[in-house]
Amino acid sequence: MKLISTVVAALFCAHSYAGSLPLTPHLYVQGNAHMQVQPDQAVIRVAITQKSKSLPEAKTTVDDIMANAIAIAKSHHIRVDDIHAEQLNVYRQTRYNRTTNQEEFEGFRVSRALTLTLKKLEDYPVLLQKLVDAGINEFNNTQFEVSNRSTLMKDLNKAAIKDAKLAAKELASDFEVKLDGLYSVSFSPMETPRTPYARAESMKLMHASSGNVEQAYNTGALTLNAKVYAVYTIDN
Repeated sequence: MKLISTVVAALFCAHSYAGSLPLTPHLYVQGNAHMQVQPDQAVIRVAITQKSKSLPEAKTTVDDIMANAIAIAKSHHIRVDDIHAEQLNVYRQTRYNRTTNQEEFEGFRVSRALTLTLKKLEDYPVLLQKLVDAGINEFNNTQFEVSNRSTLMKDLNKAAIKDAKLAAKELASDFEVKLDGLYSVSFSPMETPRTPYARAESMKLMHASSGNVEQAYNTGALTLNAKVYAVYTIDN
């Protein structure tokens, strides 16, 4: 019986750590929620890089390819606000000659980066091919996203809060104690060395269907997650 009392005390009444937990008996729980959604837009990051000993020649080539790439993006109904062409970057390249012990000029490396937000995912494969044909030679990263992410996350946060309430009731019931009230809540982990209690199964919201990814390189579904951390005091 004494051992059980010691375990309960360790769970409910640890020292306050950085002011995030109360000194009175309490429960520290974690609420979780997740949702799988289909992406409905893609952020495409590409670039054109040209090397030449003639700087004007390299710059002209890069500018022409970039102009064509922007025209291609507009032809796929990408808005001007979703087209971001960066400034020209120029690097003078040299190579160390071990025979002469001197740096030798090799040429100029000229590049420009382009970021596009495509909101018609079925155009993704065709758009990439057109960019390649236009002379784009660097594909840095494509990030698939959902346009209504903020709205979905609000719903997920509410579900995570509901899950935290259930976790608190579940834990209180297991130890046959009564919840007194909510002490604090945060969407970031509390400053404590202890791990919060979480239910075995987190709240799962219904699948949210957005874009048609079957034709967009089979990108698959995205998983959105929300977590909330709550401290409840218990009735002595």
